[in-house]
Amino acid sequence: MTKAPRDARIDLNSASAEELEGIEGIDGERARLLIEHRSESGTFRSWEDVLSVPGIDSVLLGKLQEGGSLGTAAGSPAEGAGAARTPRSAGGGEIGDMTALEQIMGLILLDLAAVEAYRVAIDACKTPEIKRQLEAFRGDHERHARELSDALGASLPEGVDERGQCIRRYTELSAREERTALVAMRGNEELTNDAYASALASDLPDDVRRMVEASWQDERRHIRWITEEIRTRGWELPEVPSSLAEAA
Repeated sequence: MTKAPRDARIDLNSASAEELEGIEGIDGERARLLIEHRSESGTFRSWEDVLSVPGIDSVLLGKLQEGGSLGTAAGSPAEGAGAARTPRSAGGGEIGDMTALEQIMGLILLDLAAVEAYRVAIDACKTPEIKRQLEAFRGDHERHARELSDALGASLPEGVDERGQCIRRYTELSAREERTALVAMRGNEELTNDAYASALASDLPDDVRRMVEASWQDERRHIRWITEEIRTRGWELPEVPSSLAEAA
């Protein structure tokens, strides 16, 4: 199906199912859910209202913001059918471009995936010191996802996306005991570190940039500890499998 061009924004509060399907990522089922939600709960007045629709996660929200608008319901004439709101952080700074917004949403989902992966790795470990450290790292990822969602004024997704499922499956297959658990988490942390570094190259408002930089410092601390622990114990450091790298 031909998708809507970037400058032809679709009003989510008046569009038909066929029109909604013109937005990238919106299939017939999601279009039905959007229409059903606005019929039962009323007009979408904010993007957080849209995020509450079943099946709409942070990634799809970004695509809806790119290809759609909330019409005049968002409270500003400039947000009519021909224009879309400039995404802002909770601190009021404009998020410079849609790529930056998508990257921040991607970081949230990647942090949630890391939380799930750490749960698997922690279960595979027996040494109290290692378990405590991995539990602390998992807590960091939970905090990062929560803080970034708050900065965007959005709710946390209820679960992981397809990439997160791939990361969790990889960890489940790999983390059989402490050695393989740490090696698996080192690979996961490489993905997260790369994603945070990439996001910092985007046009971010100052408040979000400071948050991303602080979180990236946590991620760098995670990977340093895991790498040193593996080396101290004389364990191998294999490269990240291509299937996991492709998931990033």
